[in-house]
Amino acid sequence: MSTPVVIADYDPTWPKRFMQEKRVIERSAGGRLAPVEHVGSTAVPGLAAKPIVDIIAGVRDRASADGCLAPLAESGYTDVTLCDEHPGWFYCLGKGQKPQDVHLHLADPNSGFWERHLLFRDYLRGDSGLAQEYARLKRRLALRYQDNRLGYCNAKTRFIRSVEVKARGIDIRPMMAGDIDRLHATFSRWDKTRDQFRNYFTRQQEGKRVAHVAVHRTEVVGYGCLTWESSYEPFREQGIPEIVDLNVINEWQRKGIATALVYRSERLAADRGHTKVGISVVQSEPYKPADRLYRILGYEPDGRGITDEDNELHLVAELDPD
Repeated sequence: MSTPVVIADYDPTWPKRFMQEKRVIERSAGGRLAPVEHVGSTAVPGLAAKPIVDIIAGVRDRASADGCLAPLAESGYTDVTLCDEHPGWFYCLGKGQKPQDVHLHLADPNSGFWERHLLFRDYLRGDSGLAQEYARLKRRLALRYQDNRLGYCNAKTRFIRSVEVKARGIDIRPMMAGDIDRLHATFSRWDKTRDQFRNYFTRQQEGKRVAHVAVHRTEVVGYGCLTWESSYEPFREQGIPEIVDLNVINEWQRKGIATALVYRSERLAADRGHTKVGISVVQSEPYKPADRLYRILGYEPDGRGITDEDNELHLVAELDPD
C-alpha cells in the first residue's frame, strides 16, 4: 500500500527548507547542477500541499545526471528512482527515511518537463484565486484517493495541464462562428472540411453539442466536441455524454492542450448534472498516445469490447461533482 495522501496547510518554512537544500545540492554537485529551482505546491505562497519540498535541478543529459548521483548520496539523497516517462526527466531522488520531506528531480532545463513545472508554479504565484481553487481540489482528491497516491496524482493532471495551457497564452472557449474558417485553415491538412466545422457550430447552436476550441493569439490550435446524445448506443441509453473528435495540430501536441480540452468538457458535463462522460479511441498504432492519455485521466473501458464497425474502444470516467 502506498503512503497515505496528506494535504497540509501552507507552511512558511517550506521556502527556507528549499534554500537550505539548494546550498547542500550546489555544494555536493560542485556546480554540475544548475539552475536549482523550487517547484510544486510548496513553492506557491499560501497554497496547501503535501509536506514535501520539490526541487528541480538542471543537467544536460542522463550521463551528466549519473555523475551527480554519488556526491548527492553522500549528502543524503540515497533513494534513487530512475525516471523515463517524460523526455528530459532523469531521476527523482528522495532524502532520508520515509516519509521524506524533500524530492530532488534531475532534469534537462531545455525539456518540456522543466518548462511545465515552472509555468505552473509561476502562474499560480500570480493568481491566488486559482491557487486556492487548486487547494480545494487537492483536499477533495486526497479524501477520495487517500491510499492511492498514483490515482491522486493522475486525478490532478486535468487541472495542472489546464493551468499550463493558460500560462502559454492559450484560451479554451466555446466555438464561435468566426472559428469555422480558423479551424479549416489549421486542420485542412488533416482533410478536415469547412462544412464539417460549420456543422459543428450549427449543432452547437441547436444545443446538441458544444465545440471547444484552443486559441493561441488568432490561431486555432486544437478543438474537441462534447455531444449530449452519443452515437454509441450504450452511452446513449445511459444518458452519458461523449467527448468526440478531439484534435490538436502536430506542432502544438504534448503541451497539455488535449487534456485541457477534455477537462473543459468534463466540467461542462458535471455542471449539467452528469456523473459520467465517455470517450472513444481507435485501436491502432497512431492512436496509442491518445489511449495512454485517457487511461492516465481515469477513463476505463466500458466492458463491451472493441466495436467491429469502427475498431473503437469506448471508455468512461466518473466526474468530480465539484
